[in-house]
Amino acid sequence: MIELLHFQQGDCPSYIKKQIISLMRQEWPQAFGDNDEEIHWPDSIETQPTSLVFVENNIVINHVAIPWKYISHKGQKYKAFGLSEVITNSSFRKQGFGLRLIKEAYSLIEKNNPDISLFTCEPALVHLYTKGGWEHKQNINLIGGTRNQPFRSDSLGLCTMIKLFSAKAQIKLLTFEETDVYLELGERKLW
Repeated sequence: MIELLHFQQGDCPSYIKKQIISLMRQEWPQAFGDNDEEIHWPDSIETQPTSLVFVENNIVINHVAIPWKYISHKGQKYKAFGLSEVITNSSFRKQGFGLRLIKEAYSLIEKNNPDISLFTCEPALVHLYTKGGWEHKQNINLIGGTRNQPFRSDSLGLCTMIKLFSAKAQIKLLTFEETDVYLELGERKLW
């Protein structure tokens, strides 16, 4: 039986955590290098990431992290949510689990009084996130890292996905056109 688990990443059961980290190592080996040591996960506790995980018989099907924080953009403060660590176990791909999980993430974000949701993805995944409720905006760059050491999404060839939820954000739509949006997540971090 397939079930959806929902928890703060800091409260992740150890058997789930091990599987998620293993899937991330397989999908993004360059982020781990040759390091077989235990990694610190979650690595950005200040964004209070929530995990959504589909499991079947204690096996992780897929995972998404939903970090959030207040950001400042063009003189306004916004409650911003992102998506990160989106991954599907290779044994369960091409079965619709990715879209189901992304729609669950959208619903969870929507219930938490967001102003905005924005994140980056590979160009090949734009259609998936569009089906999930976000919109692809060209010429918007997310800037992670710090103001002194920015980590730009455009330098990675990523596309920016966005959803303006609140009336405050919708009124300021034009301030999100062809601009940089600073997340200030810490050195070399981007959600």
